Amino acid sequence: MKKILELKNVIKTFPGVVALNNVNFDLYQGEVHALLGENGAGKSTLIKIISGVYKPDSGDIFLDGEKINFSSPTEAIKKGIATIHQELNLFEELSVAENVFVGRVDKFVFSRSKMVKVVDELLKKLKFPIRANEKVKNLNTSEKQLVSIAKALSLNAKIIIMDEPTATITDHETKRLFEIIKDLKRKNISIIFISHRLEEVFEIADRVTVLRDGNYINSISIKEVSREDLIKMMVGRNIEEMYPKFNVITDKELFRIEKLQVKDYVENVTFNVNKGEIFGIAGLVGSGKLEIALGIYGYLRSNWDKLVLDGRTYLPGKDMLKHGIALVPEDRKKMGLVLDMDVVKNIVLPNVDEISKFGKISWKRARDMVASEVKKYSIKISSIKQKVKTLSGGNQQKVVLSKVLRKKPKIVFLVEPTRGIDVGAKVEVYNIINKLANDGVGVVFISSELPEIVSLCDRVLVMHRGRSMGILEKGEITQESILKLATGVDIK
Repeated sequence: MKKILELKNVIKTFPGVVALNNVNFDLYQGEVHALLGENGAGKSTLIKIISGVYKPDSGDIFLDGEKINFSSPTEAIKKGIATIHQELNLFEELSVAENVFVGRVDKFVFSRSKMVKVVDELLKKLKFPIRANEKVKNLNTSEKQLVSIAKALSLNAKIIIMDEPTATITDHETKRLFEIIKDLKRKNISIIFISHRLEEVFEIADRVTVLRDGNYINSISIKEVSREDLIKMMVGRNIEEMYPKFNVITDKELFRIEKLQVKDYVENVTFNVNKGEIFGIAGLVGSGKLEIALGIYGYLRSNWDKLVLDGRTYLPGKDMLKHGIALVPEDRKKMGLVLDMDVVKNIVLPNVDEISKFGKISWKRARDMVASEVKKYSIKISSIKQKVKTLSGGNQQKVVLSKVLRKKPKIVFLVEPTRGIDVGAKVEVYNIINKLANDGVGVVFISSELPEIVSLCDRVLVMHRGRSMGILEKGEITQESILKLATGVDIK
């Protein structure tokens, strides 16, 4: 096989941080090469160097045997390197077609109708269920991800970097993406694939390179390594229990909702949660599982016949946090954090009453409170004044959990709480969830990752097109039984 890309002894530093320390990486023509490591390991810095966003402080980069030094992402694109970023860089007010061709329309003497036709043909070829003339703002998260994938594939690149491409798409769309990747391989296109889902790495990758704390650990054929070996390489230790479970269920009902209606999303859903229980909600994209949490919390227009929390009955309202109902949202960056604020202000925002008197905030008390939270949740930061946008995904999620749980809610809806975080941080989140349940907090766990639903939950409500398909008891919870219900098959 022909080596198409090689990085030798690459070093990249930022003030006070060595992001990459003598890192090596190579890529062969027609190869899928997975790049693994915990958040903060250096993966993002490495792909930004490959894609022309950063210049290395030292080290050499070779493309097709020629030494290169990109001055910009545009130059990398011209050389045949396209990137599908984890953060979707799309223009909400533009159409799908305009997003696909933005920045390079001048190369095509296209009318708008011609552009739409070309992109529709591309989407049809990819079997993506979106329309070229649809505005991006009208798409859901998974559909927006498909636009980014289509944009990268339209560049006819010889190297495509895919940074967490499956994080927000369905299992069906993931299978289709993997078919596309295999087709690209047959056309001698090379893929750098980044994912926290190890089962995907074993399914699609030919080789894997592991980084840890900015250091190169190993490159190895996927056929020669086990899941346990990869985890140990990434975290530097064995994770004996990937899905820790130590909650103790009681027979005391903590929460009940009857005939929940969320306008346009959910119809007549009823369920209850007992103290000590981890209650799961599963379903495909568009099933209504996320909207259950948003409706109860008051973010979406909703109604119900009855909601009882810890013996008290509540009517629909927008200030549910005050009544003890908390939400950890799916999109932590848009709904859970103020990215340009520091850790202190993010954690203080919903907890101002704790550290203020007569309307005046005591910033000393605020700093003491946040220092305590940082220690409690093992949030890795350089300072409590560090801006949250500079934190890894796992540490950002811990900040969200901290600010929400500081309110001491009676029940918390956790929506995709481990999305986009590494295996070590996932285990920490699972431990937090178990402890919450044992501390008497109601836990409603909503996730698209079936292994964690199966492993962590005591009962699971499965949604399909806005309706409840049933609640699976502990002995009935398997990936197969969940998928049958989620696709509309009644297994009773």
